[in-house]
Amino acid sequence: MLNKQIILITGPTATGKTEIALEIAQHIPKVEIISADSRQIYRYLDIGTAKPTAQQQNQCPHHLLDVLGPAERYSAGAYARAARSVIEQVWNRGGLPMMVGGTGLYWQSALDGCFEDQAEYAPIRAELQQRRHGEGLASLYEELGRRDPVAQARLQPGDAQRILRALEVVLAGKGTLSELWREHRGQPLVRQPQMISLTMARSRLYERINQRVEQMVERGWVEEVRALREMGYDPSDSALGTLGYREMCSALAGHCPWQQAIEQTKQRTRHLAKRQITWCRRDRRLRELDLDVWGKAGVVQRTVGEWEYRWGRGAG
Repeated sequence: MLNKQIILITGPTATGKTEIALEIAQHIPKVEIISADSRQIYRYLDIGTAKPTAQQQNQCPHHLLDVLGPAERYSAGAYARAARSVIEQVWNRGGLPMMVGGTGLYWQSALDGCFEDQAEYAPIRAELQQRRHGEGLASLYEELGRRDPVAQARLQPGDAQRILRALEVVLAGKGTLSELWREHRGQPLVRQPQMISLTMARSRLYERINQRVEQMVERGWVEEVRALREMGYDPSDSALGTLGYREMCSALAGHCPWQQAIEQTKQRTRHLAKRQITWCRRDRRLRELDLDVWGKAGVVQRTVGEWEYRWGRGAG
């Protein structure tokens, strides 16, 4: 391509981002998809993360899927570095990178840059881990709300890795994580990325979320979690502490009935969707495309049309 360009497809969970991105890739040459999902980056988490299937991945190149083991820690900064490296490789091949996913902190870090924190947090992190086992994660989440309410509002109550990360920064006396991001943000990746946010009526979105959770269970989500536990992964590990997997692990251990775990997953996924909507609406660069108004075909047509208007004539 004559100019380095990028497309972002984001929005709340269950809006059909993967399917729409694949449709767009049928109309724009040399598209390569880069996942911007904080859980699809883990190996073995397929059903519960709605990871693109092998058949879908064969339709066009995919990147940043199945990169980490379920026990490995990861950060937005690490994602930004990995995503930018992949994007440069795609550009060097003459391709068009398309970021697809609902983890706002990830795609925003890759597009806008992020600060490089070289501080040593090991002692504070060890203390927080001890407190987590003694007091429980809910207590630390409440403390984060008092110390850094902006960071807390962006995190799920069960997201242990990121809750501990935000707390360790503020306890180190360096300010809040949100302040550091604002003050030390790096250079933007491109000047005018094409950024699309998928939306739909809240009632229909919640219905789709509930249906998808049920479908995941029918497809074998419980067996997927059981296999992860048999492989030696623990509910305290990074991946199994995330939304849905945490609830399934709890039911598997006999701490709650299966139906309760399923209903909790639905409810917490709806809460996640609400936070994702808020995140997207804060970024005025995003062009909202309402699926209730345009339908899937209309969204694809408008995204492709915008690409052709902005860049298509210069594409080779």
